[in-house]
Amino acid sequence: MQATTEMDVSAPAEHTRHFVLLFAPTIFLSAFLLFCSEPMVGKMMLPLLGGAASVWITCLLFFQLMLLAGYGYAHALERYLKVRAQMLAHLGLMIVALLFLPMHFEGTPDAAASSHPALWLLGHLIRSVGIPFGVVSTTAPLLQNWLSKTRTASGRDPYFLYAVSNAGSLLALLAYPLFIEPRVGVRLQSESWFAAYAILLLLIFAGAMIVWRHVTETISEHTEPATTLSYKQRFYWLAAAFVPSALMLAATNHVLLNLASVPFLWVIPLATYLITFMIAFARRFRLSPMTLSRIVPVILLVLFPFIAASKPVSADRLWYTLGSHMLVLLAGALLCHTALASRRPDTRHLTEFYFWVAFGGALGGIFTAIIAPLVFSTVLEYPLLVAMIAFFRETRDPEQRIKSLDFLFPVLLGLLVAAAWYGLNWAMVDITEDWKTALAIDAAIILVAYLFRKRRIRFALAMVVLIFGYRLALPTFLDADYQLLYAARDFFGLKRVVFEPESNMRKLLHGDTLHGLESQDPTLNGQPISYYHETGPVGDVMKMINDRPNQHIGVVGLGTGSMAGWVRPNRHITFFDIDPQIQDIALHFFTFLRRCGKNCDVIIGDGRLAIEKAPDGEFDVLMLDAFASDSIPAHLVSREAVQIYLKKLKPNGLILFHVSNRYMRVESLVSALILDASLEGLVRYDDDEEPTGKTSSDYVVAARDAEDLEVLEQSNGWTPVEKPANIQPWTDDYSNMLNIVRWQ
Repeated sequence: MQATTEMDVSAPAEHTRHFVLLFAPTIFLSAFLLFCSEPMVGKMMLPLLGGAASVWITCLLFFQLMLLAGYGYAHALERYLKVRAQMLAHLGLMIVALLFLPMHFEGTPDAAASSHPALWLLGHLIRSVGIPFGVVSTTAPLLQNWLSKTRTASGRDPYFLYAVSNAGSLLALLAYPLFIEPRVGVRLQSESWFAAYAILLLLIFAGAMIVWRHVTETISEHTEPATTLSYKQRFYWLAAAFVPSALMLAATNHVLLNLASVPFLWVIPLATYLITFMIAFARRFRLSPMTLSRIVPVILLVLFPFIAASKPVSADRLWYTLGSHMLVLLAGALLCHTALASRRPDTRHLTEFYFWVAFGGALGGIFTAIIAPLVFSTVLEYPLLVAMIAFFRETRDPEQRIKSLDFLFPVLLGLLVAAAWYGLNWAMVDITEDWKTALAIDAAIILVAYLFRKRRIRFALAMVVLIFGYRLALPTFLDADYQLLYAARDFFGLKRVVFEPESNMRKLLHGDTLHGLESQDPTLNGQPISYYHETGPVGDVMKMINDRPNQHIGVVGLGTGSMAGWVRPNRHITFFDIDPQIQDIALHFFTFLRRCGKNCDVIIGDGRLAIEKAPDGEFDVLMLDAFASDSIPAHLVSREAVQIYLKKLKPNGLILFHVSNRYMRVESLVSALILDASLEGLVRYDDDEEPTGKTSSDYVVAARDAEDLEVLEQSNGWTPVEKPANIQPWTDDYSNMLNIVRWQ
């Protein structure tokens, strides 16, 4: 249903240029502040609860819930107060929010933070930044609602301002990692946010004064709505907002966990999602739902094999594959958001419309970020949500009745898919080699499915059959080089244990990153290999301290437990890991921890916080082995963290950083950090993979005195660290991941 006006259309419209020139920048600024505050607040929380993924997920949940609360507040104002009373109430609340600014956090985690960290974090966020964030989130629906109370042309259909709001969000999304974070610390960010909030307050006050003078009371005092909303309409709004919100997060998870853990890759799906909102609600440039309904089936049918497959890709194919996923996200989100925009109600239901949109978006975030990791062991929600896109297509007959053939034809298509893949498997065809045969079969199946496009339910069910049929069949052909032994997933990511018959190795993969392996050869079983081989940097350090009495080694990052292979009668090893699933995997699928027995401990929790609780002067070596391909836990490599490590080391203790990383120059960051702390440091780049099971690795070791590293310095491969150009040491207040990305 196209938007309708609630005012007397025969009344002349007032000039609107001065309204739009004020309201558009105000809404743009509020959205910019919202999207800047999210990463800023997340960075503030890192030193309190560490860099665990659950911290970010809980923060994300908080932001979505507060956005929903803000939209609910805007709807409550519209329902119970006249427009001028709304202005007074909201301006009063904005002034109250000043008491909570600038944003900051006080105190340290207590017992409640350890037993119920998510609840503790949510409570802390609500008390500290809930009111300012919630107040700013109300700007878009409130100002659009106030504008609708004026006798202006823009007031008759103010929904185009939602495109302006998403433009502000998009700019903040790009500006924060590219310009703000690399140049400004969190404290100054918070103070700048405070200043911008004051400007926003003045802009909203000015807008309220203009509306106050031009408001038409006969419009604001209606007691009966112009149209009655049905539960079907509300459910459609919720569903059309739910699917793209969940799909955006699911696509991000799929790309990072199944394809490549490239830093900042999460920006692309979120930017795509925001752009679809801008296009759908734009005033001058819009695509009709019917046009999109013709285009989307073609995109889905051509690209659905990419959705079904979940195998990491090589660097030269990454951007082609990523482009395919982003095209599917663009098509699906644009279809749903255009359907939302075309069904926007008249302006008397504006605030309720935005409430249901926010509700659907929040449910989508909760489903993908919270529920899916608990229910699915793989990123199954991604193909599931892609299959749901087709249900939002429009057909020439919008009230199509469901027929029995709508279910029968997709079933027959499923049988065709099963027969085709069974035939290929029976004939032992390698589709990576005989790709022409596979392409011909794909073309035939796609053509059959395309014939279903005129029936919404029939085509949607056909897409479900195709995506999940291929998802079940493709691993047989694409993953023939290894056997999947176990898959698990939680807040901290997707873990897989695989066995490679050719090398006789059992491996732990976290996303697409190797986190350790163990040979199944009885002569090599239980020996530390991969990054921890005796001929590598770790072997050098362990052999150097071999004669020290009563050694205690602390290792942040458990993996397969390979470091347990370095246990000796005089050496105890304590592992720190944030993910409890990793401990279960290390115990049940690898033998390192079991062989170690009482000489090893595993502490589940954030490494920095756990080390801080240890006695001073406890460790001979502290090994930091928690730097994944796509992110660096900033709180583990900050200036403050190094001071904690030094306090917990023995006088001749060492800090060993595992800096192997495909995408970031972690060694340069660590070098800047240890030189800033006036420590001595050596680095070894070990590319020798000749011994069985050994993988290349890079390590940096730091000590208080040069004589503690003298043996290593005389060894082959170890060289003094050099001060990197243009890289500042990170602190709990400042980090700049963009500066350490490997661009080649």
